[in-house]
Amino acid sequence: MKPDIRLIKSFLLKDFPSGSSINFYDGKFYLVGDDATNLLILDNEYNQVDSIRLFDYPEKRIPKSEKADFESSTILLLNNIPHLFIIGSASTEKRKKTLLLPVQNHHAAHNLFQPFFYKDAFLQQLKTKGISEINIEGSTVLKDSLILSNRGNIANPINHLVIIPTAAINDPAQQTTIPLSVISLELPVNGNNFMGVSELCYIESKDILLISLSSEATTNSYDDGVISDSYIGWIYEITKKIHNTNLELDELINLTEVDPAFAVQKIEGVCVAAVNDSQWDIHLVSDNDNGESNLFHIKVMMK
Repeated sequence: MKPDIRLIKSFLLKDFPSGSSINFYDGKFYLVGDDATNLLILDNEYNQVDSIRLFDYPEKRIPKSEKADFESSTILLLNNIPHLFIIGSASTEKRKKTLLLPVQNHHAAHNLFQPFFYKDAFLQQLKTKGISEINIEGSTVLKDSLILSNRGNIANPINHLVIIPTAAINDPAQQTTIPLSVISLELPVNGNNFMGVSELCYIESKDILLISLSSEATTNSYDDGVISDSYIGWIYEITKKIHNTNLELDELINLTEVDPAFAVQKIEGVCVAAVNDSQWDIHLVSDNDNGESNLFHIKVMMK
């Protein structure tokens, strides 16, 4: 079945910088920016319903050298309570931070903390398994596992998936004995630009791993580069493939070919709001390094 993809709506957020991740839960969107001071909560029409202060910084954007670089987030159940798990990229020491926010009590006290998978011993294991430069830009929960995506670049041209049992996040006893699994994600060559994973989303009802990707001319995990095209892709029957040593995408869509509105848009986040047999409602957020963010609603229709 060849998918038909259509842009339904785009929306500019002039006052919310650097959109990097988006989740949909219980009728609301939770929007994260990698240098934003606040978490933004929107209704299903993109109207703001709340804003949660995460950092006490006086300006709209936290400087690059100081930011926690929250590049990813996912909904995680801890003790049967849904939390928004917001994850820094770990590309510098200040970015080895995460935050857990209970979505049903999102004004509760919250603190930054360094998770066990950002401790030196764990990161060293990742390097022995082929990840030479850490840059976590995607996350999702698949069954009992947290999947993290490590974005490559021109100098390190491989994207990886890192599989961690979710139980270990809240159980120190498991954190020293967990089996560490790393998977290489094989992607087509895209000219002189590197195509890097920017976010993950698991569609449980379809057993599909949805992936957003963007092309950016950079040779490391810190510097921004010239933005090219962005993409969405996915892998069918992911639970049967998650123990492979490498994976390939079953579908890959250049969003600029879907609609000109996606031209020079660095898509950083993806989530699914609704799924039925033949149609998926997908929402995307872009960060174009200019202090604003764009939201996009697309429909994927399977013929």
